[in-house]
Amino acid sequence: MKLLESEFSRNTFLKISLKAFAITSLSIEGVNCGNSLATPALKGISVEEYFNMRSLAEIFLEGSPVADFDLGKALDDYVYGHPSPLPTKDLVHELAGAPSSILAALILDFSFTPLVKLSREDREKRLLSWKTSASQTKRGLFGVLRQFSMYLLSSSKEYQKSIGYEG
Repeated sequence: MKLLESEFSRNTFLKISLKAFAITSLSIEGVNCGNSLATPALKGISVEEYFNMRSLAEIFLEGSPVADFDLGKALDDYVYGHPSPLPTKDLVHELAGAPSSILAALILDFSFTPLVKLSREDREKRLLSWKTSASQTKRGLFGVLRQFSMYLLSSSKEYQKSIGYEG
């Protein structure tokens, strides 16, 4: 079979992995949602994606100059604010679904506990292990999640004001 014999680029493999994680996450929706937690009105992402991003913010945006920055709401505004169809919207949804994917936890960490269900300390340990892992997939996913979190933060007016940019 030709497909199995060909090599995948790192980017293609990451996209395929994210799609698989997203499909699994959708089939078991609600795995991470804190139903007792208040959720703002969302227009572009699911409640689960919102809480996934909030869990990442606890790690990636610790010490941010914008103390009350809501990464989940920033993602919602990003997705909703773009004209449709935006080719990257699907990728953003898949990326936002990865922290609650049991398939991602199984494949990446041999665990039945998705990233978002871990305590803050264990979530940080797992993410940092991805950063230095021998696995290109783990390092790639860590980098993409961190960079996208930083992009959303740096795009906010509050952050721009905090660094003296009034544009």
